[in-house]
Amino acid sequence: MRVLLCCLLVTVFVSTAQAGGKQQVVEVPFDFYKNEIILQVKVNGKGPFNMMLDTGTDPSAVDLTTARDIGLKLHPLGKPGSGGGTDVNLTYYTELPLVEVAGFTVKDVETLALDLSKMSARLGKSLHGVLGHSVLNGRIVQIDYPNRVVRFYSQPLFSKTANTPKRSVLSFRYADNVLLDDVFVNGKKVVGNLDTGSNGAFNLTPAAVGYLGLEEEFNQAPVSTDVGYNGVSQNRQGKVSNVTVGGISVDAPAVIFFAKGTGRDKKPWSINIGNAFLKDFVLTIDYRNKLVMLERPS
Repeated sequence: MRVLLCCLLVTVFVSTAQAGGKQQVVEVPFDFYKNEIILQVKVNGKGPFNMMLDTGTDPSAVDLTTARDIGLKLHPLGKPGSGGGTDVNLTYYTELPLVEVAGFTVKDVETLALDLSKMSARLGKSLHGVLGHSVLNGRIVQIDYPNRVVRFYSQPLFSKTANTPKRSVLSFRYADNVLLDDVFVNGKKVVGNLDTGSNGAFNLTPAAVGYLGLEEEFNQAPVSTDVGYNGVSQNRQGKVSNVTVGGISVDAPAVIFFAKGTGRDKKPWSINIGNAFLKDFVLTIDYRNKLVMLERPS
């Protein structure tokens, strides 16, 4: 069992179409609240609960108090969860037997229960859970940020093609996160983490700050506060010259420099790519063929 978590968070749901048949699509509206994707979810007929859609959470998460209120069976031994912050937040293995959203259902969702109260406080509303990789894996998911709709397709929508400034298709590999290799910061190639649970645009790990020679920029940048699964951390807010994702280039974007000891020291990625950047696109993630498409609306 992988002990979860990354930044902020998630929810997603399931098409009942069978593979190999006619293309079917399920549409679920979402509230884009403070740059977070929030869906209304029922668990075992109870709710609705506020849950977030997060490609950076593995497997999924439920607030500990909510889990007890629902009556979920929790493993008696807690384990420290990974993720942003400087506290220790114990996680307890459980499952969500039945998850419903807009009449669609997912059964037996592998989940970890943990205290989400600090994240709720930062969000400004109750956060009851995060549905992540244990729901998303094997699916074709489209997040239409401009129209505030998540779509679940039964069949693939695209294949690998040449990138343009308005449309990029990138291969990804999965290692507890959706990892993109075709990402550049200030002209240097880095590994990107596609994180629909992050409300920021771009975040750099401590190792990336060193690799990119940004130590002086880090030291001069003002302090910013971040809240992750393991509580609060102090980071720095600055800028870089350029970030390029596939064929999409952004000059002088704002970035958060993650400080050492805040849960991001040993990550398989260098830059976290979040909703403040993704919100201008229609994002499609094909977990079957390991492809991501970013497309600007017409």
